[in-house]
Amino acid sequence: MANIPVFLTAEKHHILIVGANAGAMAKAALFLDTGARITVVSANASKSLDEAGLSDVVIGQNEIRAHDRPFCEDDLADKTLVYISTDDDLTEERALRLANARKLPVNVVDTPSKSNFITPAQFTRGPLQVAFSSGGNAPVFVRRLRNSLEQITPPSLGTLAAAAGTVRNRVRSIIPESTRRRLFWDRLYDNAGKYADFAEAEVEQLIIEAAKNHRVGATSGQVQIVGAGPGDPDLLTIKAHRALQQADVIIYDRLVSRDVLALGRRDAQLIYVGKREGNHGVGQDGINALIVEEALAGKRVVRLKGGDPLLLARAGEELNQLRAHDIHTEVIPGISAFQGIAASAQIPMTDREHSNSLTLVTGHLQDGTFKDWARLAGKEQTLAVYMGVKSAPKISAGLMEHGVKGSTLVAVVENGTRANERCFYGTLETLPQLVTENAVKSPALLLIGDVVRNAIDLAPTEFDALTQSAIA
Repeated sequence: MANIPVFLTAEKHHILIVGANAGAMAKAALFLDTGARITVVSANASKSLDEAGLSDVVIGQNEIRAHDRPFCEDDLADKTLVYISTDDDLTEERALRLANARKLPVNVVDTPSKSNFITPAQFTRGPLQVAFSSGGNAPVFVRRLRNSLEQITPPSLGTLAAAAGTVRNRVRSIIPESTRRRLFWDRLYDNAGKYADFAEAEVEQLIIEAAKNHRVGATSGQVQIVGAGPGDPDLLTIKAHRALQQADVIIYDRLVSRDVLALGRRDAQLIYVGKREGNHGVGQDGINALIVEEALAGKRVVRLKGGDPLLLARAGEELNQLRAHDIHTEVIPGISAFQGIAASAQIPMTDREHSNSLTLVTGHLQDGTFKDWARLAGKEQTLAVYMGVKSAPKISAGLMEHGVKGSTLVAVVENGTRANERCFYGTLETLPQLVTENAVKSPALLLIGDVVRNAIDLAPTEFDALTQSAIA
C-alpha cells in the first residue's frame, strides 16, 4: 500500500491554496462544507472565487479568505495543508520548495510525483464519507469504483446515519450488551431502505422503537453455518460475505481458503479446527462444544465450512447440538467443489450425450475396503469423488473389478477454482499413476465419466489418445 489512508479533523486545519485556476477553485469548493479554514493566494484570487460562486462564504466562524497578490513565504505561517495549482511554473516551484522546507503536507494538483500527499476521490451520504485512491496508477478505475458505489448506496443511508449518531447513547442504554447492540445496528443497516421516506427526526424515533423491540440474541449469541465455497472468494454469496463481516468468532476448516478468511471482520477471533491426515485436531465433538460455548457467551459465531455446509460436512451433528441448547442458528449455503470445478473446467456434470445422472461420494474408506460404487459409475453416469486422492488406487481397482471400463475418462482437479488450480486428465486405469506422477494433494476432486471429454483444456485428439492408450 503506497499511501496511508487518513481522515483529518477539518476544523483543526488551515488550508493554503496557492493559485486561482480551475484546479485551485475545485479544491476550494471541495473543502467548502468541511469547517476547515481556507486561504487562497493569487493575483486574481477574489475574482476567481467570485466567478466560482465561492466569495463571501462563511464556514462556521471561518470564511474563505482571498489575498490578491503573489505568493510569499509568510503565507505558509500557521498553515497545516498546502495545495498548489497555478499556471506559473516559477510560483509552483518556489511554493513547493518552501513548503517542503517547512515539512508541510503539500499537494501539487494533478501532479502526484511532486506531492507528498494526495486527495482521494470521494462521495458522501450525510455523515458517511467514502474515499478512493489508486495512488495515481488507475484513475479511471477509481472513478468507476466510486460511481458503482454511489449507484448502490441510497441517499436515505445518510439520513439514517445522521439519526443513528443522534440517538446512539439512547440505544446504548436500551441495549447495553455490546454484541446484541452491534447486531441491532447491522440489522438497521440491512434495512436502510425502509427509512427512505422519513425525515431525520422521524427516523430517530423509529430507531429508538426498533431498539426497544430488538430481541435477537437476548439470552445468547447466534450461529451461522456458512458455506465458504471451493476457494475462490468471488464465489462467496452476498449473504455469506455479510455474515463474515458481522462475526465475532469465525470457526473454520482446513479447506477454507485464506482469501475467503480475509473477507471476515478484521477484529473477529479466528479459530482453526481443521483436520489433517493422521491428525483429527479437536475432533467433531470438540468442534460442537466450541461452537455452543462461544454462542452461549453471547457472541455471533460463523462456522465456516469449505464448499456447501450441508454436503459431506457433518453440519447435521452441529445443528443437533445447537438445537439442543436452543441457540438461534442459520445455514447459509455455498457453492460445492463439484459445482465450482465444473464451471472452471467447463465440464457439464450431465448432458444428453454422455451422462444422465450424477453421484457425489466421499473417498474416505473407514475400514480400508472398497465400497460398491460400480453401480454409481460407468456408461451415462458421472461420479464425483471428494477426498479421494489417498484412495485413488482402491477406487480405480474396485470400479474396474465391478465392470467399469478402464478407458472411462477421469479428471483430477487440485485446488479447484483457486489461483493455484491444477487439472490432470487420464482414464480410470491410469488414475493412480496420474495422482502419483503429479504429486496431487488434497483438496482435490476426482471426476469419473465421459463428460470429462467436454473439459475446456482437453482437445478431442487428447481424449481419443487417452482412451486408445487405455484400450491398448
